[in-house]
Amino acid sequence: MNAVIRNMSILAVGALVLTGCGADDSSKNPPSPRASEPAHATAYRAGYVTGKSVYDSGGKGTAVRETVWGGCTRRALDAGASAESDRGAWVQGCLDGVAARPQHLPTATVTKREENAELLKSFRTWASRNGAQDEAKHTSRLVTVQLTENDFDIELSTDYNGKSQQQPELLAQHFVKWWDSDSGGDGTARNILILEAAGKRIVAKRI
Repeated sequence: MNAVIRNMSILAVGALVLTGCGADDSSKNPPSPRASEPAHATAYRAGYVTGKSVYDSGGKGTAVRETVWGGCTRRALDAGASAESDRGAWVQGCLDGVAARPQHLPTATVTKREENAELLKSFRTWASRNGAQDEAKHTSRLVTVQLTENDFDIELSTDYNGKSQQQPELLAQHFVKWWDSDSGGDGTARNILILEAAGKRIVAKRI
């Protein structure tokens, strides 16, 4: 009888050991990670973190500065890839964060881009009359980039290859001068971005 009990105990211990081994083996195959969240949500969260840090360091007065003077729209230009995936969502998150509002993630892409050939034509006309035709002739496309209900950036595509910094900078200066004198349309333009032929940003300048 003692021998039988002893054999049963050995079998029980063995079963426990095998069970433990099974648990260890399963840990080598963890469940697949959940699908990554949409770009607009990631951009919003990144903007919110920045806005909240600005609020924490500056208090309630920062909300006015960041909103009225376009601080968040300008911060977005230096925020890296997360902002560029949806700059409007990043700005929205920044504005919520700097106002200490709860997070309210957008449900779709926020940034709206629209080509405006008439605006580009107006700039070229002004440039030809104001000694800026050499720079304006490099422009090929003008896109308004809506970030909030009232704020937008302007992206000006060119045939520059990115190696030259002086000419794109001069083009941006001419554009700002024209915009300030002509207003260019409704809403508030915050920045002019000069893009090279491949679409990469060369210059970003406040308007």
